[in-house]
Formats: sequence, C-alpha cells, structure tokens
Amino acid sequence: MIGYLTMLENEFNFTEQINLKATLDGGQAFRWHYDGGGYRGTVGSQVLWVYEDEKNTTVSYINNSKSQIDRRLVSKYLDLEFDLEIFSNKYSKDKYINSKIKQCSGLRILKQDPWETTVSFITSSASNVEKIKKNINDLCIFAGERLGDGRYDFQFPSAEQILDLGEEELRKMGFGFRSPYIIDAARRMSIGKLNFRFIEDADYEDSINHLMEIKGVGKKVADCILTYGFGRRDSFPVDRWVRRGLVGPMGFNSKKTNEQLSDMARTKYGLDSAYVQHYIFYGEKTKKKNLEYI
Repeated sequence: MIGYLTMLENEFNFTEQINLKATLDGGQAFRWHYDGGGYRGTVGSQVLWVYEDEKNTTVSYINNSKSQIDRRLVSKYLDLEFDLEIFSNKYSKDKYINSKIKQCSGLRILKQDPWETTVSFITSSASNVEKIKKNINDLCIFAGERLGDGRYDFQFPSAEQILDLGEEELRKMGFGFRSPYIIDAARRMSIGKLNFRFIEDADYEDSINHLMEIKGVGKKVADCILTYGFGRRDSFPVDRWVRRGLVGPMGFNSKKTNEQLSDMARTKYGLDSAYVQHYIFYGEKTKKKNLEYI
C-alpha cells in the first residue's frame, strides 16, 4: 500500500521518493505555487497543500478540510506507483541518463487532467514557463470557479466556459496566436470531436493523430499532452532541451528532425520513453539559470 492516512483524515503521508520542486514546478504543470514551506495547487475540485519533512511527504486538502483525502487520487496524480529505484538501476550503466537521474533525483511525471493539459501545452507553443503560468492562471481566474481563499484557488475552466469567454478575451489576456487554437480545442471538446476516452484506449499513433486534428497542435505538443495528461509511458516529446541531450552526449544523428528523433527514441526506450525524456528535459533545462523557452 502506498502512503497512509494520519490521525487527521484530510492528510495523506507517504515515504516514496519525490522531488517536489522538480515534479510540481519543473515545466510539466503550471498551477503549483511555492508558499511558505510547501506547494499549493489544485487538482480537479480540490486545493492541495504538499510539503515534506525529513521522513515524509504530506498532502492535505485546504478547501475541504472535513473530507477524507482521496489517497488514490493523490497517488495517481503523483505517479507514486512508479518505482524510481528500479528505473534508476536499469540505467545505472548509461553514463548520461544515469547522470540526469542523479541530478534530478525524485522527479516524477504527473498524471494531470487531460483537458487542462491540452490547453496548457497549446499555450506553451513558442512561450516560456513564466508566461505560460501567467496565461493559465489568468484563464482560471477569469473563467474558472473559485475553490478556496487563495489567490490562485480556481478550478480549471471547462471547454464551455472557455467558449463563453471567447477568442477576443483570450487575446486580451495574452494568449496571442494560440487563442484560436484553444477555441478550436474547446469547440471540439464540447461537440465530442475531441474524445479523451478514445485517446485513453487507442494505440500511440491513433492517439497522436487524434490530438493533431486540433488546429495548431503539432507532434511535440501532442506528445506532451499524452505524456503529462494521459500518463502515456510510450511518448517522447522532443524540444530544444531534449534534442540537446539526444544529439550531444547520447549520440543521436544531429541531421534528424525532432519528430524523427522522437520516433527513434521511442523505439529504443519503449515504455521507459516518457521518464527518460523528462529526466533529459529537466536535467538539460536546469543547467541554465536564465529564463528560457521550453
């Protein structure tokens, strides 16, 4: 059994290894905020507070303190069932991957809400982390429902709420050229043309192609949605940071496109693809202190 409930039913403690900063604030999610010793964020309709001490990591509800915390939801969201020790041992003899695992020790891939992830990674196109955070949090404040008394305690808006907001308002909020793409995704979602159940059940190629039917969504964004919104272990998004690792120390052919590199890496790493990719991404990205495009 993963984790355990404390005497307070709205708290959930676990001892599985996790790097909170790398996991919650490392470029895969955009609505976690460091606040006085821990991270505050929303998952579905719950506002969560996550902090760690020398022995445990604790997750608690903020907006629903009288309810027993859903430990299955927390475990699934934080991917606590993924055995980081087995993963680390498997690549212990790969000098580069092993170095990234050590550099980013405890990094996990979140299993986020697919709709929020879709909008977030459409927003990420030609942007940087701080701007994405601002865009997504502004969207929640303007169109989402308030869940708690914190500045960012809002539920992510539904497709219908985003459609009600409209493209012009998205542009005013700074979404720019991405605005019609978000509206197209919302429209498809509202009429059933964007089918998350199909994506959950389909093979990789069909899932990718389904997501790429959304205006403005290319291979990288679709791969990110599969990785961070659907928990697909066989996806391998390639951006500038991942490319740097692949064609440099990992020896992949520098003449290949990012899409070709993604396919080559998927073939090599199989169901380890998502984790290998994310350790490369975060490891390469955090070598620089300056704000960069993701």
